[in-house]
Amino acid sequence: MQIEKFHKKDIGSKQLETALQLFFAGGDLFSVITLAGAAEEVLGQLLQQKNPKGAGGLKSLLALLRPGNRWGGQGAASRHEAELYVHMDLRQEALFLLGKAIDCYQALGGGLTAAMQRFNEEFRGGKG
Repeated sequence: MQIEKFHKKDIGSKQLETALQLFFAGGDLFSVITLAGAAEEVLGQLLQQKNPKGAGGLKSLLALLRPGNRWGGQGAASRHEAELYVHMDLRQEALFLLGKAIDCYQALGGGLTAAMQRFNEEFRGGKG
């Protein structure tokens, strides 16, 4: 076994870049959401360490998928349905999480990659 050391910002940026590649290729939006959410969480935690008062309210993706949260149980016909299904607009959720992850990356002093710039130009009106 060879244990290596990886910077969390590098991990988050790789997850974000992979999410952007999948998104632009028309790939599975569940995977885009999962990768972008993971990137946002890793980068958001680093941002919170850098500026404890400025970043807050981060929730893990697993917490968001639980019933009664932002995606789950509200409006569900029954508790059983809320435990089995997630109600969301996949594309909007992917756009939201990709944008949040890019914002965290930039706030940490990261320069925009070509994929991040493309996302901002095509989906955020050139923001960034």
